[in-house]
Amino acid sequence: MVRNQKALDQRGLKTLVLWVIWACICASVFVQLFHQADIWDYIVYDTSRVTWVILGTFVFGMFVSFVHVAGLTWEWFCAYRLEYQLEKNGLYGAVTKGRQVSNRFIAALQHIHENGGQVDISELSTVEFSGYIRGARFVSLLGSMMITMGLIGTVLGLTITLTGLNGALENVASDGMSVLIGLREAMSGMGLAFYTTLLGSIMGGILLRMFAYIGDNSIEALQDLLARSCMVYAAVDLTPSVQRDFRQLDRVVEGMETRLSALTQSLQQSKAAMSDFAEEMQDLKDATRLKSSDDEIFKAIAVHRHYAKVLRYELTLQKKLANFKQRLLASMGFQVPAAEKSSVDNKSER
Repeated sequence: MVRNQKALDQRGLKTLVLWVIWACICASVFVQLFHQADIWDYIVYDTSRVTWVILGTFVFGMFVSFVHVAGLTWEWFCAYRLEYQLEKNGLYGAVTKGRQVSNRFIAALQHIHENGGQVDISELSTVEFSGYIRGARFVSLLGSMMITMGLIGTVLGLTITLTGLNGALENVASDGMSVLIGLREAMSGMGLAFYTTLLGSIMGGILLRMFAYIGDNSIEALQDLLARSCMVYAAVDLTPSVQRDFRQLDRVVEGMETRLSALTQSLQQSKAAMSDFAEEMQDLKDATRLKSSDDEIFKAIAVHRHYAKVLRYELTLQKKLANFKQRLLASMGFQVPAAEKSSVDNKSER
C-alpha cells in the first residue's frame, strides 16, 4: 500500500533539528568559557584584536551554515514529495515545478530518458548538488581558517612574551617599575597565545567543523534518498524493457486522447459560432427585405430620376439651339445683343 503524502513530511526537519541542538551545545560551551575562563573580559580588552577576528569568523560561519541547512531542509521536503510521486506514478508522474535541486534532478532524468540518453544517477546527483557541497566545504574552510588564526595568535603572543621578558631582564638592575611593566607585557603575550589557541581550536576545530559535518552528512543522505527512489520506483522507466515501451505507449495514447478531446471541444465551439453567424445573417436578410410600401417609394424615386434625366437632356438641347442661333446671326451679319447673349450663357450654365 502507498502511504498518504502529508503536506510537510516531518522527517525533513531532522537536519534543522540537529543544527539547533548543536547550536545549543555551542551556547552552553560559551557560557562555560564565560564563567570559568573569564574569556569575555579578555576579548573586550584584547589590543591585538585577533580574538575579535576569530569570534567574527565564527559568527559568520554559523550564519552561512544556518542558510545552508535551511536550504537543505526545504530540499528534504521536496525529496520526500518526489519519492511519494515516484512510488505512486513512476518517473513521469513526478511534478518538477520549482527551483529546488531535487526538482532539477528529476527533471534532468526525465529529459535524458525522453531523448534516449544514458543515465548515470550518481554523477548527475553530484553535479546537481555541487552548490550545496561547496557551501559545506566553505563552512569547513572557515573552521580551518579559525584554527590557523589561533596559531597566528599563539605566535604573536609568544613574540609579545619574549619582548616583555627581554625588556624586564634589561631593567632588572636599574628600575623596578620597568621590570614590572615588562613582566606584565610578557603575561599579556602569554594570555594572547593561550586564549587565541583555545578559541581557534574550540570554535573552529570542533564547533564550526561540526556544523559543516551536519550539512555534509545531510547532502549525502539526500543524494542517497533520491538515488534510491529513482533506482527502485523509476527502474522500469530508466531500463529498456517491454514494460517501459508499454508505459510510453500509454503516455502517447493519453496525450492523443487529450488532444482529441481538445479538438472535439474546438469543433463544437466552431459549430456553435457558425450557428450564431447563420442566425445573424438570417436576421440581416429579414431586416433588409422590401415591403409593398417600399416598392411605391422606389417607383417614385425611379420616376424622379427619369424626369431629372429628361430635364438635363432638354437643357442640353436648348444650349445647342442658342449656340446655333448665335452663329447663324453672326454669319448673316447681324449683331447679337449683349443682354440676349448673357441670358443664353446663363441658361447654358443652368
